[in-house]
Amino acid sequence: MLGKGSLGTSVYVGIMEDGAEVAVKRMLKQEPDDIAQNELEILKRIDASKSPFIVSYRTVLKDATFLYIVLDLCEETLKEHVCTQSLEYLQNHGPRMINEILSGLEFLHSRNILHRDLKPTNVLVDMEDHMRLADFGISRILNEEETTVFTAAKGSHGWMPAEVIEVINKEEKGRFKKKSDVQVAGMIPFFISTKGEHPFGPVLERMTNISKGNPVNLHMLHDLQVRKFSSWLISYNIDDRPYVTQALADPFMVHVEESLAEISRKFYVGE
Repeated sequence: MLGKGSLGTSVYVGIMEDGAEVAVKRMLKQEPDDIAQNELEILKRIDASKSPFIVSYRTVLKDATFLYIVLDLCEETLKEHVCTQSLEYLQNHGPRMINEILSGLEFLHSRNILHRDLKPTNVLVDMEDHMRLADFGISRILNEEETTVFTAAKGSHGWMPAEVIEVINKEEKGRFKKKSDVQVAGMIPFFISTKGEHPFGPVLERMTNISKGNPVNLHMLHDLQVRKFSSWLISYNIDDRPYVTQALADPFMVHVEESLAEISRKFYVGE
């Protein structure tokens, strides 16, 4: 078994008829809110063969109880990767890793898909050490001309945007926009650059600090360029945050674009 998720989800290594190793994500068919079916529909819509930074969907199998979603096998999660690498490695490779994660998010947003559950365990590291976004169980598709979804507060503790946290204890729906994904994505550069720390502090304080716009650990980023970049993305006011395309155009990101263009070129040539 590669890992376990919530609500009975498990991930196993499988073998295809051609001998290729794959990841098999087993999900209960009757999960609340049809999470399994939602993930399957999102994966089919994404067509990840067109992005090197989204986990690739192969096929799906079913029985009376479970859906078995077959995906390309990755090496580990970003959380595991950060734990096993040295701080020096993470600081040297961090800009490239961050750019790949944001490039994956840009790909989703260009197709009007909101991820809604970005966190280090939902970013996978493939066999060539490239980042791939995964886990689309609570993702949502924006309709044409739609910029916001109004939905019950969902996501993972400590990895939710301020505008969602504020409605958790209220009997009302929260607004989720593309820039809501951006705030959570902005926590990940900090996580990488500090070898697993969180900009909004210890686990028990994170939700409160996010809801108040209080990134208590920001001083831990000694690289001023990384600090400025992370601060921009995690801005409390949603209008102060960039869209992903704007974040990728920041000088902190631009210098890794050339190498990523080469990755994409090889990815498409290899299809």
